[in-house]
Amino acid sequence: MHIPDGYLSPIFSVGTGIITVPAWAIAAKKVRSILNNRTIPLLAIFAAFAFTIMMFNVPVPGGTTAHAVGGTLAAIILGPWAAVIGVSTALIIQALFFGDGGVLAIFTNCLNMGIILPFVGFYCYKLIAGNAPLLSTRRVWAAGIGAYVGITAAALAVGLELGLQPLLFSQGGRPLYSPYPLSISIPAMLISHMLGASLVEALVTALGVAYIQKNHPHLLTSLYQLIGGEEVPEGQTQRMPLWQIFSLGILLAVVVLFIAGLITGGGNIAHLFGADWSQVNWADVAVMLGITLLIAVVLVPLAWFLLPARLRKVGTAFVAIAIIAPLGLIAPGFAFGEGSPEDVQAAFGYVPHGLQQLSSIFSAPLAGYNIPLPFFAGANAPLWHTAIGYEISGIVGILLIGLVVLGGSALLRRPGAKSEQLTPPEGTAERSV
Repeated sequence: MHIPDGYLSPIFSVGTGIITVPAWAIAAKKVRSILNNRTIPLLAIFAAFAFTIMMFNVPVPGGTTAHAVGGTLAAIILGPWAAVIGVSTALIIQALFFGDGGVLAIFTNCLNMGIILPFVGFYCYKLIAGNAPLLSTRRVWAAGIGAYVGITAAALAVGLELGLQPLLFSQGGRPLYSPYPLSISIPAMLISHMLGASLVEALVTALGVAYIQKNHPHLLTSLYQLIGGEEVPEGQTQRMPLWQIFSLGILLAVVVLFIAGLITGGGNIAHLFGADWSQVNWADVAVMLGITLLIAVVLVPLAWFLLPARLRKVGTAFVAIAIIAPLGLIAPGFAFGEGSPEDVQAAFGYVPHGLQQLSSIFSAPLAGYNIPLPFFAGANAPLWHTAIGYEISGIVGILLIGLVVLGGSALLRRPGAKSEQLTPPEGTAERSV
C-alpha cells in the first residue's frame, strides 16, 4: 500500500498535504493534552507496532503481496487522533530510512494509512460495538470488522489515487506517472486487500483487543476518554477464553486465506493467489528458517533478561516479531503499484517519463530493509543474508521510532504538565505494560 516516488505526480503528491498537514496539526494539539509519563511510552509502542506489522508481506490475489497496518488497533486503544501521530511517524521513518514509500508521497501515504484507515476503522468499531460491555466478545468482533473496513477503505483510496494519474497527467497518449487506469487500479487494490491483507488486519486487531481485554482492560477506556471520547460502559460479561479466541481466529484466517488463494490460483496450489511459487527456492527458505530459529533462540531470551521489567514483555515481543519478519520474504511478487521501473517496462513495454525521473530521487540509507554491506545485500546474496539484514533493519527501525516518538512527545508536552499516571477503572487490576 506504500506508494513509491514516480507513481504520483509531484503536484498531486504534495497537494494531498492540504488534508494531511492540518490533520497532523489537529492531532498534535489533541494528543498534547494527554502526554505524560504513561501515555508517551504507549504512543511509542503502537507506532513501533505499526512499523513492525507493515514489514510482514503476505501473498494476496493477483500474484502480489500486501501487509497489515495496525491503525485501527492503535485508534481503539489510543484514540484516532493519537493513531494519526503514531502511524504517520512509522510511515515517515519507513520512507526516510528504509525507502518504503516515496519521500514525495509521504503526505499521500500518511493520508491513506495514517488518517483514512484509523478513522474509518475506529468509527466502524464504535458503530458495531455500541453499548456493549468493555470485556464483551462483541467488542472483539467489532474491532476485527472495523479493521477490515478501515484498511479496505485505505486500499480504495490508493486505487483511486493511482488510477487518476493517467487521466490527469498524460503526454502523447501515454501516462506520465502510474500507468494503471481506474479500471485496473481499483479492482487490484480492493481484491488484494478484501481477500488478503484486510483479513490479516482484522485478525491482528481482533486478537490485539482480546489480549488487552484480558491483560490491560483499563487501556480500552482511559486514553480515549482523556482526549474527549465518550465513556465506554464497563462491566464484564461471559466471553470465550482468550486461547479459544486466538485459536479460532488464526484457524479461520488461515482457512479463508487458503480458500481465497486456491480460487485466485485456479485451484492449483503451485499458483496459490495467482503467484508462481515455483520461483521460490525452498532449499534457501529452509536454511533461512533454520538460521532465523537459531537467532530467535538466542535473542528472545536475551531480550527478556536484559530489558527493564516494565518493558520486558513488550520489548521481547517486538524483538521476536522483528526476528520472524523475514517470513514475508518467502512470498513471490511485489505489491501492486510498488514495482520498479524495470517491472513497469516488462508489463507495459515502456517506462513513464515521470517514473524515470522520480523513482530514484531519494536513496534511503537502509533501502529495502537491508544492511548496506556486500555480505547482506545484492541480487546474488543468499536468502538468509537478506533475512538477517531485514531483521537488523527491523530492530533499528523500532529503536528509531522509539527515539522519535519520545523526543517528539517531549517537545509537544505542555510546560509544567504533570506526570500523572493513568488509573484503571474501578474494579480492574492494572498490570505492567
